[in-house]
Amino acid sequence: MSRWRAGLAALLLAVAAVPAPARAETESSLPSVKAAFVFNFIKLVSWPEARLPAGSGPIQVCVIKGDEMEAALRLALAGKLAGTHPIQVTALSGDENLTGCHVLYLGSRSSARNAALMAKVSGKGVLLVDEGPRFTWPDGMIRLFQEQNRMRFELNLESLERSGLKVDPRLIRLARIASR
Repeated sequence: MSRWRAGLAALLLAVAAVPAPARAETESSLPSVKAAFVFNFIKLVSWPEARLPAGSGPIQVCVIKGDEMEAALRLALAGKLAGTHPIQVTALSGDENLTGCHVLYLGSRSSARNAALMAKVSGKGVLLVDEGPRFTWPDGMIRLFQEQNRMRFELNLESLERSGLKVDPRLIRLARIASR
């Protein structure tokens, strides 16, 4: 593996060790920490060639419009690249076509709406990130959660494989692996 990936894995490990905010005045930093995780997920997941945009087209991170993560993702991902691809954030307001999404951040809102969105992209090479406690089965891929005042993540390797996404082994070592 290249040195930049090793450095990126070290950064992800450092972000994973950042304590989750314990007081109300620091809670505004939690979305920034989550956005940093999303950026690192993008760097450590590989999409099938057919799903990547041609040339230096953008990687699209889709988020529900008005979700607290919309602004945090826009700020954290502005000007960032995944290889040769700039990363763009798209806010979804309704039942848009999700085929342009490479990452779909579902947040912690309506589980019924999230399930409907997940069903639309299941098996289509879209990286799904959520915070719901039951998100990872059957189609969820990455779940962010707090444990012992730390931000952590869980991977559903079966769902990732079904979608054709490849996960860097270092990311797997840092994750909790979801099981049924």
